[in-house]
Amino acid sequence: MCGGCHRSCARQEVEKVFRWALLACASIAIFTTLGILLSVLFEALRFFQAVPLTDFLFGLEWSPQMAIREGQVGGSGAFGAVPLFVGTLLISAIALLVAVPVGLMSAIYLAEYASARMRNVAKPALEILAGVPTVVYGFFAALTVAPFIRELGATLGLSVSSESALAAGLVMGVMIIPFVSSLTDDIITAVPNSLRDGSLALGATRSETVKKVIVPAALPGIVGGVLLAASRAIGETMIVVMAAGLAARLTLNPLDTVTTITVQIVTLLVGDQEFDSPKTLAAFALGLMLFVTTLLLNVIALYIVKKYRELYD
Repeated sequence: MCGGCHRSCARQEVEKVFRWALLACASIAIFTTLGILLSVLFEALRFFQAVPLTDFLFGLEWSPQMAIREGQVGGSGAFGAVPLFVGTLLISAIALLVAVPVGLMSAIYLAEYASARMRNVAKPALEILAGVPTVVYGFFAALTVAPFIRELGATLGLSVSSESALAAGLVMGVMIIPFVSSLTDDIITAVPNSLRDGSLALGATRSETVKKVIVPAALPGIVGGVLLAASRAIGETMIVVMAAGLAARLTLNPLDTVTTITVQIVTLLVGDQEFDSPKTLAAFALGLMLFVTTLLLNVIALYIVKKYRELYD
């Protein structure tokens, strides 16, 4: 009896240790995220003490060149972030226009139409794209896609920059196809077969079943996959540097040179910098705005997921 009590106490002690270990791991993740947010926030507040928030959010010119140290020659500096946000959204929108339809249709085919043999070959081949380094995509965009778009534009009588948002967006779209396809395929596969059987038993065709039963049931997961792809596109840097350029232009023309928030953050923090001037502190302000934008995307996505899940349930 005493031996059984001893074993029971030992098991409780082990459970307590594991519980505290799991809590510690969860706390590390939470506090790390909080620390990153606070560090960016404090530096961004220092920037906003030198540059008004309204000038940053609504300014139409981005030219952060200015003197970093006393006696150094530099420009006056213009910190309007609107061209950066427009460039980021333009390239991300082009990428999603490529990735979402292709990824969604690929997932539907693999989950509902492809044979087991075809699925075992096609899905790993598609997911190989996720393992390709982004710098390789950047080389492909700069050496192949951008010249092709420029030559095609010249043939059609259009003026196309040597580096364009269209070239970067197209290649970025190819890069994030696996994020959409793989997640969507897993979600569609997880839809209960009873829903498929019930729809087919009522006389619906396979395509009607996919459109009216499978996709609505999997919609929350599909939204999550698209959100992940959007976040991946917004945070991409190398492809934009190599294919879209560094010029901050306020334009919606995909044939022009544009830049993004992440590219400017890297540009501002490269080299011999002092973290006491608006030029370098602007990188933290851009990071904070990027964090807020991503947070809003998550909130919108969660609202959509909740709405459709309740409607379908």
